[in-house]
Amino acid sequence: MLPRSLAWVLLCLIGCIPMPLAARSQALSPAATVSLVTCAPGTETYALFGHSALRIADPLQGLDRVYNYGTFDFRTPNFYGRFLRGDLSYFLSVTSFATFYAAYQAEQRPLTEQVLALQPAETQRLYATLEATLASPARFYRYQFFDNNCTTRLYEVLTRSLTSPVQLDSTYVPAGQTCRQLLAPYLAPAPWVRLGMNLGLGWPADRPTSFRQRLFLPTELSQAWAHTTRQQRPFVTRTWSLFAAPARPQQPLGWGTPRWVFSSLAILLALATCLPARYAQLAAVLGRGVLATVGMTGCLLVGLHLFSLHTPAHYNYQLLWLLPTHLGLAISSPRRWWRPYTTGAIGLLVVGSLLGYWLYYAHLLPDIGWLLGLLLGQLLLLRRQYPVGGRLNTRARLLAAKIPG
Repeated sequence: MLPRSLAWVLLCLIGCIPMPLAARSQALSPAATVSLVTCAPGTETYALFGHSALRIADPLQGLDRVYNYGTFDFRTPNFYGRFLRGDLSYFLSVTSFATFYAAYQAEQRPLTEQVLALQPAETQRLYATLEATLASPARFYRYQFFDNNCTTRLYEVLTRSLTSPVQLDSTYVPAGQTCRQLLAPYLAPAPWVRLGMNLGLGWPADRPTSFRQRLFLPTELSQAWAHTTRQQRPFVTRTWSLFAAPARPQQPLGWGTPRWVFSSLAILLALATCLPARYAQLAAVLGRGVLATVGMTGCLLVGLHLFSLHTPAHYNYQLLWLLPTHLGLAISSPRRWWRPYTTGAIGLLVVGSLLGYWLYYAHLLPDIGWLLGLLLGQLLLLRRQYPVGGRLNTRARLLAAKIPG
């Protein structure tokens, strides 16, 4: 068995092989088969949602290849910046089935294969299309998580290769589910990733999806083909497990989850504010840290809305309470504008929490409830430092004297 890291490096390098090294399209025999290979989710962030690939095998021609639309080049200049902006090029790659299998075996991620009922002419057409794509600029595409990814590309190339239509039965799926709801089970093992994704996703992620729109997830595509027929016959002729890894024991989430961190900060902040006034700086450090974190998060969300090509990151209603202007509170000493500012911020927080938290994903992301409470408490505390009339109270005067703004 290949070491885990070596297997993945090898798989990525094979995807970057120059086009002249790719095999030319050839005539397949009637024994050739096309399969959808679905890879189970892994523990790494990039693997949380699973993966899909197409396998074309022809035992008479000695051909067994896996086509993968989920390849990217780590050597791309400004890799992470382009990834966040949504301008990172993904591309179609091909590798032998043996190499593909070894990589997922090293990851201990189960593989399931569904052999599809394609006619020989359709198989040849699909194979020729994939090989022609490999040798052309069309192999590159702009990745969009919900609309144009390694799984949706497989659905499109398969349906374009069919000479007669298929019937997809959508009655097995609940109606009206959103993309945010579809992602929830996959994000459960990674609470900080779940928090980041749910904060980064805006209004488009909360619109009900059609059956076709669900197919951006590998498991959803696999289930869709399992419920597909053509001329009253199943479109999947055989389903079997290529590799069955032992079940991973569920690890306790422990103390490092967002819920524990936010609740601990809330308790510490409450205790610090109850201390005598001479300890005001302790509460100030905690409070300013909360405000700075929220402000920087708001700046990131504004940047995603203005500059990112990822459509789901646009129109993020969570900017109603993740205000970038909170950075001004974090870096300044008490000022007279704090009172009207905090009054408005509290109002926006209430509206934003009702809109985003209670209406959309209270049951999907309860951790945000602690963050909302923590921020609300800090804003109320700051508002108290300027009573009606505009005079600083004792604690605020100490803060203004000890912490220059």
